[in-house]
Amino acid sequence: MHRFDRDRLRECPETAFRELRRIRFHDVDAAGIIFYPRIFEHCNDTLIAFFEATGAPLHEQLREPAWLAPVRHAEADYFAPLRFGDEVEVALVAAHVAESEVTVGFRLARGADRTVCVVAQCVHVFVDPKTFRRSVVPEPLRSAFLRIGA
Repeated sequence: MHRFDRDRLRECPETAFRELRRIRFHDVDAAGIIFYPRIFEHCNDTLIAFFEATGAPLHEQLREPAWLAPVRHAEADYFAPLRFGDEVEVALVAAHVAESEVTVGFRLARGADRTVCVVAQCVHVFVDPKTFRRSVVPEPLRSAFLRIGA
């Protein structure tokens, strides 16, 4: 299983897939800052948008699935608070592709100055939906992940 160094994920290369999002009321806890697991929802939503942008929309793939990609590992490092109403750039900044799994790295940066608030990474294992045995990372996703680069 590949893991990125958190300092590597603070960088945002030109090849990154970016999405602007807003921190919603239901994202925050009683302290008024983002509730820690909500980070993974924002990352997952950006990953789904990435799938669509690469020509592999997840909603179509799930109608008659040729593959599934459950999460094997997820982690996040928090550097600065995110609050209700903050505009955040969620960027898929790194991808490491192995035969049957992909480690994707994300950076969440707030405001016009792009203050890095969180970096996260998830390892997805591609499996056959009937047998749940590992399968190869399918095209066009493999090529799209490789373009983002490690």
